Amino acid sequence: MKKVTKGTLGGIIPPIITPLTREGTLDEAGLRRVVDHCIAGGVSGVFAMGSTGEAMRTSRQVWRDTLRVTLDQTAGRVPVFCGIVDTTTERALENAKEAEQLGAEYLVATSPFYIQNTCQGEILRHYEKLAASIGQKLVVYNIPGMTNTCIAPETIAELAKIDNVVAFKDSSADWEHFQRCLYLLEGASLSIFNGAEELCAAAMVFGADGCVPGLGCVFPKVFVEMYKAAQAGDVAGASALQRKVWHVRKSLSAGKSWLSAMKYLGCHLHLSGTDQASFPIEPLTDAEKARIDRLVQESGVLD
Repeated sequence: MKKVTKGTLGGIIPPIITPLTREGTLDEAGLRRVVDHCIAGGVSGVFAMGSTGEAMRTSRQVWRDTLRVTLDQTAGRVPVFCGIVDTTTERALENAKEAEQLGAEYLVATSPFYIQNTCQGEILRHYEKLAASIGQKLVVYNIPGMTNTCIAPETIAELAKIDNVVAFKDSSADWEHFQRCLYLLEGASLSIFNGAEELCAAAMVFGADGCVPGLGCVFPKVFVEMYKAAQAGDVAGASALQRKVWHVRKSLSAGKSWLSAMKYLGCHLHLSGTDQASFPIEPLTDAEKARIDRLVQESGVLD
C-alpha cells in the first residue's frame, strides 16, 4: 500500500520488555536475548524504556543500564528508540542528556503528565523546547491512557514542521483519531506509527509507516509478516495475521496486570531468566500462567 508520509523510518519497532532479576536489577543477559530475538524476527528497530519496558517503574539505574545494554547489543544493526519519558519538560531534558552520553540517536518523549496539561499549547511548547534543546532525533509519543492527555492531530501536524521531529507514535487506540492524523500528515517529513496492537493491520493498510506493538517484542515475526502483507497490498493476509494477534492479546488480560503477562511471555519463550515485574505489580497465579500458555498455543503466532 502507498505510504502517507515522506518519513524515512518504517516497519515494526517493538517496545521491548526490561528483564529483571528477583531483586529488581537488570537481567542483562536476558535483555541481550530479547534484542537478538527481535532482530532475528525481522524488526526494523527496537524501543527501549517505553511502557512495556516499565520506564516509569524501574529504578534510575535500571533505566540507564537498559539503554546502555540495548544500544550495545544492537550494535547499529537497527535503530534504537530510547525512552526519555518523564513528568515535565525539564526532567525529560535531563533524561535526554544522559541518553546522549550513552550514544542514543532517537529519543522518545510523551507529553508531560501527573499535573495534567490544560491545553494543546502546553504540549506544543513542551516538544518545541525538547526539539530545540537536543541534538538527537525526537519521536513524539501519544499515549493518553498513561498521560491523561491526548495529542491532537492538529498538534502533531504542527510538530511535524520541526526538523528533528522524525516520528509520531500514536497509542490512543482510537481509530478516528489515528485516521485524522494520517490525513493531516499526508506528505509530511516524519513517520507515523500505530501503537495499538488491535489496529496494526488497519493502520498499515491505510498507509501508516509501521507499528510499535508491545507483543512484537515476544512475537516479532507475526507483526513483520503483517507489515509485509500490508506493503504488498495483501489485505486478506494482513487481516488473517491480525486475527492471530487478536487471539494472543487475550493473554494480556489473563492476570490482574498486563505487565505481569508480558514478563511471563518473555520468560516462557526463554528470553528472560525470570518473569519478575516491577514492584508491586501483582504476580500471576499458576492457573493464569497455564491460560497464557494455552492462548499462545491456540493463537498460531508461533507457527
